[in-house]
Amino acid sequence: MSRNKRLIALLLALAALCRAASASELIAPEKIVADEVKYNTCTAEYGELVKSITVGASEYYPLTTTVSYKGDPAVYAETLVKRGDEVRKGDPLLRVTVLYDAVQMAELELALQRAEEAYAAGVENRREAIDELERTLAAEKDEYQRRVETLRLKKLKLQLEQYIFQQEYALEDRRTQIEKLNERHEANVVVAPSDGVVTDLTYFREGDRLYNGTTICQISSQDVMLLALRDGRLRYGMHVTIETGVTKNRFQLTGRVVAASDCLEGVVSEYALVEPDPWTGDEPVNWRATKVSGDIVRLENVLLISRKAVSLNGGNYIVTKLTPEGVTQKRYIRQVLISTTDAWALQGLEPGEVVIID
Repeated sequence: MSRNKRLIALLLALAALCRAASASELIAPEKIVADEVKYNTCTAEYGELVKSITVGASEYYPLTTTVSYKGDPAVYAETLVKRGDEVRKGDPLLRVTVLYDAVQMAELELALQRAEEAYAAGVENRREAIDELERTLAAEKDEYQRRVETLRLKKLKLQLEQYIFQQEYALEDRRTQIEKLNERHEANVVVAPSDGVVTDLTYFREGDRLYNGTTICQISSQDVMLLALRDGRLRYGMHVTIETGVTKNRFQLTGRVVAASDCLEGVVSEYALVEPDPWTGDEPVNWRATKVSGDIVRLENVLLISRKAVSLNGGNYIVTKLTPEGVTQKRYIRQVLISTTDAWALQGLEPGEVVIID
């Protein structure tokens, strides 16, 4: 046997051995499983759609008094409070140096002095006339003339009393004018008109002039406190949850929206005011890093799917439907609202249909 023939015989033997080995390692037909594609899916079902928001809030005190300077022009001297201070009615807020008209004061004092001198001279002249008439009456012998002089004497005395009364009244009025001017000059402290907290404060520099009506500060009463939010999605009357306080001691309260921009038609600014419900805890509430949460949407019995199953293509919302036979189909839907987890499919799907979640 030639070399080539031996090589061919060897290869045929090896091939026969390989076929025998392969036949023994084949998988039984009943154990064969066809390849399947695994999808993450969800089923369109009726349910409740809830959409919540959380918004930062700040304290708002609606009962606020604007404190203004009242009096003669003055120069700023010292501010006696700072923003956030709690004050009581009558507490000093600001010290000023009042500037008043020295010429006017000098004129009033000079007029008073002259009026007092004229008054003294008038009293003296009238008393001298009375004394003179009394001496004449004492020397008069004629009875008729005595009666006449007696009547004149009574008249002079009545005139003296009337003069004293009128001049004393006029002099007191002049003295009152001077006292009031001095009081305005000495009243160099502006005081709080009511109890509350200083929520706004005007800052002055040394030498600044203050005139009648200059705003000094705002004092807010603590009797009523609301929470202010810059968000137009909250609606009047809706109930909310409030969380506030420092990191290690947070409080949760409930409240209600008592004012919102949706109350007025055509309002551009977006706002809401929340009134907290009475706090019944033992510790006082520390209003820090306040957040307000509420459900702006709560719909029942709407057709829902996972929001992850919806994609946007060319301005249209699309889902991929999976049929019972395992066939995928693209489907246009009308999506109305979404929450953090769900999407409301108004059209394009039926209850029980399965869609693929991307």
